[in-house]
Amino acid sequence: MKAAWVALGLGLALVLQTTFVSMIPGAPVDLVLVVVVLVAISGGPVRGLWTGTVGGLLQDALSGGVVGVGGLAKTLVGYVVGQFGSQFIITRFWHQFLVFFFGSLLHAGCFVWVYSLLSDEGVMTAYAGVLVQATTNAVVGVGLALAVRYAPGAYERHRLRRRGLSRRFGGGWS
Repeated sequence: MKAAWVALGLGLALVLQTTFVSMIPGAPVDLVLVVVVLVAISGGPVRGLWTGTVGGLLQDALSGGVVGVGGLAKTLVGYVVGQFGSQFIITRFWHQFLVFFFGSLLHAGCFVWVYSLLSDEGVMTAYAGVLVQATTNAVVGVGLALAVRYAPGAYERHRLRRRGLSRRFGGGWS
């Protein structure tokens, strides 16, 4: 069942990344990378590696760039974050923020490095843009981690509250 949730999250991130986020100028977020890091933190290095590979290759194929560069970068990030997450307990939100932030920096470094190997010209990188994207990815990632952690409990409390009202007031509420 976990694989189905990962596939759903990855698919939703790909759809949102390729349709809505790319249409908004100045929205420096990589939703696929956020899902990869979230899966790697919670699932370990193997799940992070496979999520990064599949998500990166699909994102490369849909974005029109060189297929494989994003896949390699996301695979590396998924594995490294999964290894780090299996060695350390990452439950506090500022720990997760740092993992998302440094995972995004690792992704950008690997991405730029591979592209510089592929082209004869140097690759120009705006370091401020990389830092802004890493910060945005970290904020979105922590927000998504909060939603994943607290949404099932909130839904259950809402369901129990409605059931209690239904019993208390004699039905009619559904």
